[in-house]
Amino acid sequence: MKIVMSADWFYPAQTGGPSNTIYWQAKALTKVGYDVTVVATSRDLPASVPLNCWLTLDCGRVIYTRNPHFYLPVKHIWYGWQAIRNADIVHINSLFYPASFVWLALCCLIGKPVVWSPHGELSPAALQFRPRLKQFLLAIFRWVSADVSFHATCAEEVTQIQEHFGSAIRIREIRTMMELPASTVRVARPYLLFMGRLHPIKAIDRLLEALSASKLFRDSNYLLTIAGPDFDKIYTHQLKELVLTLQLSEKVSFVGAVQGEHKEQVYADAYLLILPSHSESFGNVVIESLAQGTPVVASTNTPWQVLDEERVGCWVPNDTDSLRQAIEQFLSMAPDEYELCRARALSLARRDYDISANSALWSNFYEEIRTRKTPVPHGLYPAKNTR
Repeated sequence: MKIVMSADWFYPAQTGGPSNTIYWQAKALTKVGYDVTVVATSRDLPASVPLNCWLTLDCGRVIYTRNPHFYLPVKHIWYGWQAIRNADIVHINSLFYPASFVWLALCCLIGKPVVWSPHGELSPAALQFRPRLKQFLLAIFRWVSADVSFHATCAEEVTQIQEHFGSAIRIREIRTMMELPASTVRVARPYLLFMGRLHPIKAIDRLLEALSASKLFRDSNYLLTIAGPDFDKIYTHQLKELVLTLQLSEKVSFVGAVQGEHKEQVYADAYLLILPSHSESFGNVVIESLAQGTPVVASTNTPWQVLDEERVGCWVPNDTDSLRQAIEQFLSMAPDEYELCRARALSLARRDYDISANSALWSNFYEEIRTRKTPVPHGLYPAKNTR
């Protein structure tokens, strides 16, 4: 089967979780025998990556397109059209990127089956950014989405897709998975960790306020490390001003983006990862942290209730007091209890979130679409209502 995938950002770019998860998915499918083609933009790539030429990589055939502007993706559309014509399945990995609608229109024109992954773009928090434009685009999308099979990463995203696209839409929920790294030898250090892009949707300000309100944190030798790319410069400036206002300058450090083996070491050495986001369709950083045995506190705006269920962290509202209490629960945890928590975290990651062991979830979905089989009891959800 020939599968063509779009990617706004794609490995080795490290902006946002999908840049890696699309790569891991393509790599796992290639490994089991699928003919995979990825058409990506050149956004945030190292200078050494060749552009506008086809490359054969471990994830299949890939082209990184140089476009006049990121939001004027002429080459992305052109090379996409070349690949789409020979595809059995076309997987579009963005909702509002300009090329996505053009790809969808081209697939409808020549009758190619489409999988469409919003990757969190339909969450209420995400729709607050440029809301008028997005509502206008959604109105257009509804006219052409009847034959699309949507992919959701969690039950909440299933509901969001249903709310916007109606009762007849086909949806498959497949959790985000990753190629798990080898366990890193831990050098325990007294720091809490935020990992991710610096953007208002991540609610890092809530985390800072929670730590400021915690006497236990202030009086301890624990620090907070904020690691991630400066995605929104205004928000980054606001965060640094907030650190000064809250008198946390000696307790908080901004270390920028970290990658590769250094990133795994940062996860492994941390005492606790905190993801306080206003919205996440998934949150790759949670898997990455658990894969190094590091427990996680995540907000209830993320689909990570399993943290409570498996006793590998806490799933709490992202108000200041709830975050503070969850963090203090770990800061006051007995060492032997904490080590058991770390062991459970590592076991959960390797059992449920290793894409190499679970690639059949994607294989089965694609095969069903190609043969027009849609068995509802196994994960295709009819919508609850129509807008």
